[in-house]
Amino acid sequence: MKNSLTNLAVIPVMNIPEREYRVKTEVVFFLKQHNIPARLLTFRDQIDLKALKEKDGIDLEIVLVDHHHLTEEDTYLADSVVKVIDHRPQDANWPWPGRMVRLESVGSCATLVARNLIDKYPEAIDTQLSSLLRGPILIDTSNFSKEADRATSVDVEVVRDLERLGQLDLDKKKVFDEIVQAKSDISELTVDDFLIRDLKVTAGIPIVGLPILIGKYLEMPDVFDAMKNFAKSQNTTLLVLIGLEIRSEQIHRDIAIFSFSTDPLRDEIVQVLTTTKPSLELTLVKEINHEDGNCNLLLYSQGNLRLTRKQILPLIRDTVTAARSRC
Repeated sequence: MKNSLTNLAVIPVMNIPEREYRVKTEVVFFLKQHNIPARLLTFRDQIDLKALKEKDGIDLEIVLVDHHHLTEEDTYLADSVVKVIDHRPQDANWPWPGRMVRLESVGSCATLVARNLIDKYPEAIDTQLSSLLRGPILIDTSNFSKEADRATSVDVEVVRDLERLGQLDLDKKKVFDEIVQAKSDISELTVDDFLIRDLKVTAGIPIVGLPILIGKYLEMPDVFDAMKNFAKSQNTTLLVLIGLEIRSEQIHRDIAIFSFSTDPLRDEIVQVLTTTKPSLELTLVKEINHEDGNCNLLLYSQGNLRLTRKQILPLIRDTVTAARSRC
């Protein structure tokens, strides 16, 4: 019940179906390492938020973490959102007036969660919790790599506080390397798994994050069939893929735009990605026209490693929104 600590149930919900959990290899590894099995987690398809919202005697309050917009299917939950914590650029379509909103451009959303705990409940931060929070910060900032340039002074300060409060004695590089190795473990993944493993959708366009370079992904069998089927399942004719490879803290990135031949948005997205400032420093590696003549893929290497999906996503969102408003 609202404002009643004696009748309050807090349920952390992973916003994916349970069947997709296995493809989040670094998450599975890191939680297992901290003695948190999958049976202790709650997945989106295991809880009926609509039923909870409509049930008499229950006040459903939702905190959005690491994103601040709702999908079309979830817009019915908008009036239940009471707090937002995110590190992405503000989406003008989701200002959340009247809510508690913390949007701050830091390297990791885990930094904001940790900062809140450190400020309000430092006594609650033990070794396990501090380690759980430090891990994603190290990954999101590429272990404070100067080349990636994703860490802020707040990220550095928070990790320092977590290490102090949790008395962490593990070397950051060792932790980072272990998570990267788990993230890069693609031995059990199918070509279809890659497309759902790290998926964001903006303005109806799927933005797929890959744990390997797209060039390597394209060497796998039946990749074009997988992308075509996935696009159809998402009711779109265009996908943007963002590849990442980390080797000995050396970072490599590439970007691909896959589209059916009939999609007029492709050229507009290519235009904005290749001309945006600051520049992504994209270089066309190759263009592939599928043998059936129905789809096409443009593959670019990315020279500016400082720009990530966090910056790319709003470019695509605004381009697609503007194009549709002209129709």
